[in-house]
Amino acid sequence: MPGFERLNQMMGIALGKDICAIPYLLPNNQKNGGGICVNRGIERAEQLFRRIIKLEEAICVVLQIIMLLICFAAVVKRYFFNAPWAWTDEIQLLLLVIYGYLAISIDVYRDNHVALTGMYKHLSKRGKVVLDLIRHVLLGGFFCLMTYYGWKVYGIKARKLLTVTHLSQGIVFMAQTICAALMVLYCLMNFVKAVKGFRDASANEV
Repeated sequence: MPGFERLNQMMGIALGKDICAIPYLLPNNQKNGGGICVNRGIERAEQLFRRIIKLEEAICVVLQIIMLLICFAAVVKRYFFNAPWAWTDEIQLLLLVIYGYLAISIDVYRDNHVALTGMYKHLSKRGKVVLDLIRHVLLGGFFCLMTYYGWKVYGIKARKLLTVTHLSQGIVFMAQTICAALMVLYCLMNFVKAVKGFRDASANEV
């Protein structure tokens, strides 16, 4: 497959000696030295992403605890002391939205979202990988739009304040922008893994 070999050489020149460019696209018998050459940049990215995911998970746990405490305190104040707090609804809604974006981001990294598998489970291994590639491209494009428009809306809402707490309305859209940008990177990582799966499936079918 001279085309893939040429692409591999060009990527190697462009990315440097430490990078083994797109070895996943080459069959096993056309790889120098045999076996899979792992891109060091991808390894470092995976390590970084795992740390980010741990941070996101920790933030989600903290947000859950805070929302639970606020909800409990609000109920006690309202029904036992007849003195409800006016700010609890805004704060809880704000925290819930941020929690939701973080949770979506974590599941995108794990490639663990709910999916309709009626047709998918009947495909061959190679067909599943092709469908995965298409899915990651579409999701990545959607999250790019989320990042772009989240940032635009943040610019509009940043100076507008919530009614009771007077916090910026832009907080929600900043959370959307950051999490969507992370999801773009996670989709890219999942795409690279799917390319590896395509290479493995192609080698097994030969």
